[in-house]
Amino acid sequence: MSTKSSFAALLFFTLFFLTQCTAQKLVSGPMPGYTEHFESLIWLEVASDVLKVEIKYRKLGDQKFMSSQYDGPLQKKYNPIKFQLQHLEMGSTYEYELWIDGKKTSSEKQYTFSTRKLWEYREAPPEFSFIIGSCAYINDTQYDRPGDPYGQDYRIFKTIENNPSEFMIWLGDNNYLREVDWSSESGIQYRYHNDRKLPEMQGLLSSRNHFATWDDHDYGPNDSDKSYRLKNVSLQAFKDYWGNQTYGEDKNPGVYSSFSWADADFFLLDNRYHRSNNRYPDDSPEKTFLGNKQMEWLKNSLLSSRARFKFIVCGSQMLNLHNRNEAFARYANEFEELMNFIVEADIWGVVFISGDRHFSEIIKREQASFYTLYDITSSPLTARPYFSVLKGKEGENPDRVEGKVAVEQNFIKISVQGEERTDRNLLIQCFDIDNKELWNFKIDDDQLRPARD
Repeated sequence: MSTKSSFAALLFFTLFFLTQCTAQKLVSGPMPGYTEHFESLIWLEVASDVLKVEIKYRKLGDQKFMSSQYDGPLQKKYNPIKFQLQHLEMGSTYEYELWIDGKKTSSEKQYTFSTRKLWEYREAPPEFSFIIGSCAYINDTQYDRPGDPYGQDYRIFKTIENNPSEFMIWLGDNNYLREVDWSSESGIQYRYHNDRKLPEMQGLLSSRNHFATWDDHDYGPNDSDKSYRLKNVSLQAFKDYWGNQTYGEDKNPGVYSSFSWADADFFLLDNRYHRSNNRYPDDSPEKTFLGNKQMEWLKNSLLSSRARFKFIVCGSQMLNLHNRNEAFARYANEFEELMNFIVEADIWGVVFISGDRHFSEIIKREQASFYTLYDITSSPLTARPYFSVLKGKEGENPDRVEGKVAVEQNFIKISVQGEERTDRNLLIQCFDIDNKELWNFKIDDDQLRPARD
């Protein structure tokens, strides 16, 4: 081999080695979280031996990069970190690079994020779409129950990655705490870390903004409630691994939050932290689902909203009267309180979104002298589907929109469409793991307001 060839080979293997080392230092991510007009959040996790992390970013078309260096603690066992990039230009797309210990991480794709556009009082609201999904079980053989793996095909994450949308909302059971996890802080941290670093998920994480709420399995044991002793630990883990802008309120902890996108407001509920046990009688005045303070927050948020569409997002089904497991309707006092409030306060444009069930469907609630409410349930991403549901009492649920059910791995895309303010609609599409449309359903915005004489 010539000297020139030897040098080229040495250079190749050196660069390959450095690339692999840098890749090993990036455990998972990056993932854009919330974004506003002047700032955006980027989440990632790095290895325990990392000393320095930096993001370099610039608006597309600019020559010069700006830089933000992480100034928080590192070198812990698990190191999820966040960059809050501020003083950005609204309505702009930025590209960014990750630099770990002075070396740029290699990536075949260009990392980007966009800030919100100021469209109000200037033009029609922009069209946009978002993905919803729940129940992402990642197999971990040494801690899983014996038998066939509960986690199914991870290809669904790539399928979602290739289905364009502005953002994704994770509807709970975003990971599954096992018996060895929910008993300690170390276990909870391990589960969040281990599931997030799934290789098949990384492309999806970096492809768009992500928002999240939780359900029982990423909160604690199955069907867990406010008595779970480590709920503060789970709350901190959720905050560490997701990029919502806020979590609960100062005097009322939880993961509930809200955000806006174009002419839609999203209200992410916490159905665990303040929840009573399911075994209370349904009509017990002591049985709470959201709790007084969160209910008050939701009511005030709905009253304050001027958005055409108001999406109420929850880990549990909200309108299903035939779900005898963990539905909101089993908390009769709060259920009736919210349903009556929406009617009495004349709140237009409400659509519910939920997860949990290991099958997808659309439930409707028809109301005299008011508009029909819908609950769009999306599940599962990778957990085993609930195949027997169609054989039981729910098989012929009279409140289900006819034909709008899917009992297999799937996800739902909701497109907010219409080029004019007065002609907006929702296109709801359910896709299987191969991106085949299983069904669709359309709701015009005038269907989400009561008819007037």
